[in-house]
Amino acid sequence: MTLTVITPPAGAALSLAAAKEYLRIGHDGEDALVSALIPAAEARLETMGGLALVTRTLKRSWDSWPAGMRRGGVRLLPAPATALVAVEIANAEGGTETVTTRFVLEGGRLKPKPFTALPSIPLGGRVEVTFVAGYGDAADVPADLVQALKRLVLVAYQRGEGADLPEDVAAVLAARTEVRL
Repeated sequence: MTLTVITPPAGAALSLAAAKEYLRIGHDGEDALVSALIPAAEARLETMGGLALVTRTLKRSWDSWPAGMRRGGVRLLPAPATALVAVEIANAEGGTETVTTRFVLEGGRLKPKPFTALPSIPLGGRVEVTFVAGYGDAADVPADLVQALKRLVLVAYQRGEGADLPEDVAAVLAARTEVRL
């Protein structure tokens, strides 16, 4: 399984000005440091939560269909997956067959349409799913995730990036974790 960024996010989920305001920094002397902490904190939050904060286009590849695809589909990560761009079957020689019309994206899950068989993946081939993930622009990121991002910047600013995950950030991520029954 691989993940490739096709179109990166247009910007960060947290602006330098908002981070400085949260940190109560009223001068420009720490701008370089805070500017470096923001993407590190964003990457940590996204990785730990399986999230994409700002919208981007991604391609996920598998050598075989993921477990559960036939039953309830597979959750596309990072979440939230908001649009399905393409589903392609690639063979070992590099040729591809587009099979997007056989699938639907529902609630962030890639599912085969009803009464549709999964296409076979040739020996040495793979399935490639291109999708859009994220909440939108920075202004569209939910407030609890922006607050968690600010907290991670604060912790990194005060103690360094190796600090433990704050309990309130862990709680926000736990609340957004999909429960499997």
